Amino acid sequence: MDIKTLQYFSAIVEAGGMSGAARRLGTSRSHISRRLKALEQDLQVQLLRRTTRRVEPTQIGWALYEHAARITQELSALQSTVDNLGRNLRGHLRLSVPSALGQQLVGPLLLEFAEAYPDVTLQLTFSNRIFDLVAEEIDVALRVTNTPPDTLVARDLGPIEWVLCANPDYLQRVGTPKAPEDLLRCDMVSVKVPDLRLPLELSDGKHSQQLTLRPRLQTEDMLFLRRAALHGLGCALLPYYAVRDELNAGSLVAVLPNYRARVDAWGDHLYLLTAPNLYPTLATRALIEFLRNRLADIPLTPQHPAASELATMPS
Repeated sequence: MDIKTLQYFSAIVEAGGMSGAARRLGTSRSHISRRLKALEQDLQVQLLRRTTRRVEPTQIGWALYEHAARITQELSALQSTVDNLGRNLRGHLRLSVPSALGQQLVGPLLLEFAEAYPDVTLQLTFSNRIFDLVAEEIDVALRVTNTPPDTLVARDLGPIEWVLCANPDYLQRVGTPKAPEDLLRCDMVSVKVPDLRLPLELSDGKHSQQLTLRPRLQTEDMLFLRRAALHGLGCALLPYYAVRDELNAGSLVAVLPNYRARVDAWGDHLYLLTAPNLYPTLATRALIEFLRNRLADIPLTPQHPAASELATMPS
């Protein structure tokens, strides 16, 4: 016995016959008749008795109709609730995002989401640490990492590229590096590294070179590092998204732009993380799709210039 068959049986009782039920349901009388016959065979009882003018339920038929009517009403109410939630999402969502990524990119997107879904409340944490999402009661987290925790559901949102950049006046004073080893004479500002040493790999696609640098300034606050670079305190190694606007405006310029920088201890992909859940809320699903679609439109890696363009860099 399935719900559709119960709906057919209820329509027969309410219409007083199979022809009326068929018209109500937009199907054929023979189809209704076959479904009724299958239901009676399944239950091994007679549900309807035929009179000269109409069909009437037997005692068992009336009992089944009462249950079927309640089930149909509840299903209709459930469908209405689901449809309403689909249009007017409700709920509370807790998010964790890296500080710079959150302030520069994700924050404005979350304001868009909040405007689109006013009945969804948001609790946002800016942090660069990987949380135990269950213990910390986090619904959605964005993280820059190489290896997302295998206990979480990780959706790869794309590569993150780290770029070397500096204030043009600083490069005018110390000279623009032309080769990786030229970084050894530059002051460096970077994300916090162990032992005060920054192991940096630089590759131009043909050759790779390893350097060990000692940053002048270190912190996990990338927005502070960006300010330090803007103030001419040295050459900064930062994710492209943190300095994209400054590079476009020219207040910072790329250093060794034909090289790609890599630090093994730092992440190079952006992941959207959630705890395993077969049935996430509609609000959670809506936020995940919103972030995936909107972040796909935002460049997280720079376009590397051709060799002919490098001559225009300040020296």
